[in-house]
Amino acid sequence: MLDGQLLVLPMMRNPTTKPWSTEQRLLGGMVLAWAGTCAGLLLGPEPAATAHLAALAALIAALAAALLMMRVVGRTQRQMEAALRGRASGEERAIEALRNSEAQWKEVFEHNPVMYFMVDATGLVLSVNTFGAAQLGYTVDELLGQSVLQVFAAEDRDMVQRNVAACLDNIGQTQGWEIRKVRKDGSRLWVRENAKAVRRLGDQLIVLIACEDITERKQAENALQQSEMYLTEAQRLSHTGSFGWHVANGEMIWSEETFRIFEFDKAPCIKHGTVLQRVHPNDRTRVQRTIDRASVDGKDFEHGYRLLMPNGAIKYVHARAHAVTNISGDTEFIGAVTDVTARKRAESELHEAQMNLAHVTRVTALGELAASIAHEVNQPLAAVVTNAAACLRWLNRAAPDLNEARGAVRSIISDGNRAGEVIQRVRALVNKTTDQKAPLDINAAINEVIGLVQHELQSHLISLQLDLAPALPPVIADRIQLQQVILNLVLNGIEAMQPVTDRPRELVIRTRIDPAKHDDAGQILVTVTDCGVGITTENADRLFDAFYTTKASGMGMGLSICRSIVEAHRGRLSVAGNTGPGATFQFTLPLREEDHAW
Repeated sequence: MLDGQLLVLPMMRNPTTKPWSTEQRLLGGMVLAWAGTCAGLLLGPEPAATAHLAALAALIAALAAALLMMRVVGRTQRQMEAALRGRASGEERAIEALRNSEAQWKEVFEHNPVMYFMVDATGLVLSVNTFGAAQLGYTVDELLGQSVLQVFAAEDRDMVQRNVAACLDNIGQTQGWEIRKVRKDGSRLWVRENAKAVRRLGDQLIVLIACEDITERKQAENALQQSEMYLTEAQRLSHTGSFGWHVANGEMIWSEETFRIFEFDKAPCIKHGTVLQRVHPNDRTRVQRTIDRASVDGKDFEHGYRLLMPNGAIKYVHARAHAVTNISGDTEFIGAVTDVTARKRAESELHEAQMNLAHVTRVTALGELAASIAHEVNQPLAAVVTNAAACLRWLNRAAPDLNEARGAVRSIISDGNRAGEVIQRVRALVNKTTDQKAPLDINAAINEVIGLVQHELQSHLISLQLDLAPALPPVIADRIQLQQVILNLVLNGIEAMQPVTDRPRELVIRTRIDPAKHDDAGQILVTVTDCGVGITTENADRLFDAFYTTKASGMGMGLSICRSIVEAHRGRLSVAGNTGPGATFQFTLPLREEDHAW
């Protein structure tokens, strides 16, 4: 009873604060039933002892069963309430997480640096994020309900309508394009748009659009395209193409102008074997040798060669390449190839003009040497006459001395040959011939020139010293042209020493292997040194200019022509003042032709 009272009384004291639980209601009913049974036993007729005990036992059993059931029901109720509370707590947490997620996604949607638009099938703006509106200079309210076309340039609106129509025709498929948008202030920006049409509730079609600002990228692309356009145009105007050569796989990448020069169809890459088929047959071996050497040593290279085109035309090209190491550690060459056909033609015409002028200067020089030439010819002719007279005397004797006569005849033959050689040298210098390069003994060429100027040296009281290195290797050169250079330098030295009266007049000609050259090719150095009036620094810089002269009656073409001849032989002509009086002219000649020579 006490337990029952403890459970019931609180509910009685505050029946409105909390409804009774099932356990409490069951317990209260059992207490009332038990109390009624007890009252019946006490107030009713006295039953038999057996019945009394049986009733009491039943009552106790019922009470125990009720208590047991009450405990089971209470436990089950508590478990159910705990489960309900857990579910309610889970639902609250899920609702809170959903709210947080929605807030986060809303934040992302509103402020993500991507413009989001939602438009209906007619192009009206249903939704736009804050960032997208701000990028275009609008507020969200200014765009909602308006046609999306207002943020596009008038010339692009047809494209916008076609793009939206493509989305509506391909529901669920993403479409992409690049287009310009117009801000509220009239400025423009480039965007990359990705759009997809979907169905909403009520079967309404809408188009979702995400726009990325690509203005900087488009500006960079436009600048790159403009730069490429300028480069392409510059290459076209200069007839210079570019190329890249990856040594490991032998592939070359060409610019558009390079394909035009070689007259090949444009391709992603090209092989050396294909290029060699276009090279002139006479230059193919040399070009292959240059390529093989560069692929092995990985050094910069430069060479010139001819192309034989399909129509039989010949082109001259000049290629130069720089070796680099890529990120994989392989060697690559970056280079340029120039069509120099027009230049070669101009050079040929200029060379022809120079040859004509050189011929004139040779004839002029020989005119100045007329006395010397006459002296050189007269000496053997006089000897011929003398020996002929002697021969006659030996034969006219009573007993002809045939041995002496034979000796005189041999002298006549020798002197005749010597006179003939002088005439041949003069005729060779006078004749107008084309370049005839062949192996040449430079010392022999110098000696032939000395034979023509011997009288000039003697008449001007000039002593000549020859310091010619023995056993010099031959050079590939045109004999007549080099003799003209030597003749010019000797005559200049003679003229420079005419004013000298206080010291001996000496002219020294030397030849040797240039010690400053240590490569495999090597070069020969020829120097002509006088002890004349010398040259000033100002004159040294201009002596080789055309039409510049320090002579009162000079044309100023002699040294200019000499330099052209030497450079045509891939040598160099220069002048320097001596430590003492006078000046030294010198020129170098390579011992073999370089690979880049045509």
